[in-house]
Amino acid sequence: MTQETDFYAQILESQRRAAEQRVETRAALLSELRALGVTNIEVQYEGYGDSGNVEDVVVNPDTITLTEDLRRRIEDFGWDFAYALSPGFENNEGGYGELTWAIQADQIDVSHSNRYIETNTTEHEGL
Repeated sequence: MTQETDFYAQILESQRRAAEQRVETRAALLSELRALGVTNIEVQYEGYGDSGNVEDVVVNPDTITLTEDLRRRIEDFGWDFAYALSPGFENNEGGYGELTWAIQADQIDVSHSNRYIETNTTEHEGL
C-alpha cells in the first residue's frame, strides 16, 4: 500500500467513525430531550475566516431550561451534523445556517448558505 493510499484509507476511517459517533450522540440526545418534553430544537451556526461557532440554540417550548452540559452537547452535535453536510464552510468568506430538529418525529432539516466573493472584470485595450 502506498503512503497516499494509506492516507486516503485513514481519512475514510475517520469519516466512518465520526458518522457512527453522530448516530450515537443523536440517539442519546433524542432520549434526553424527549424526557424533558422538548418538541423542537433550532441550532444557528456561522463560520468564516477559518473559524466558526454556534450562535444560538432555541428550545421549544421555551419554558424548558437546558442544563449547561446538555446545551453544550446540543451545540456540538448541531455543529458536527451541519459540518458533515457542508465541510469547510468556515473557510474564507464562510457560511451560516440553521439546523432544525423536530424531536418527536426525529427529523432534522438543515438550511445552509455559503458566502462567496464574485468578481466581474472588464478590460478595454487599444482604444
